[in-house]
Amino acid sequence: MNQYDTPYDKTNKGALFKANNKRSEESPDYLGNLNVEGKEWSVFGRIKKAQKSGKTYMALSIAPPRNPAPQPQRPPEDPFNDDDF
Repeated sequence: MNQYDTPYDKTNKGALFKANNKRSEESPDYLGNLNVEGKEWSVFGRIKKAQKSGKTYMALSIAPPRNPAPQPQRPPEDPFNDDDF
């Protein structure tokens, strides 16, 4: 068995991709996803310039995904379930 025979584990990993279609100057420059301990997050990166030093940096923010995967629903409890007889 080699490293390619096992399924990819994306836990605690993520990626950012350059945003090609920015809608405004405030729109993120980079977009991506991040998995933290099994929970998915959306990641946004904006290229900024520090006022004092003039150095360029990337400011990051995270948020819950806009379209989270649907969670399984528990069936409603039966109000007529009388197991006491």
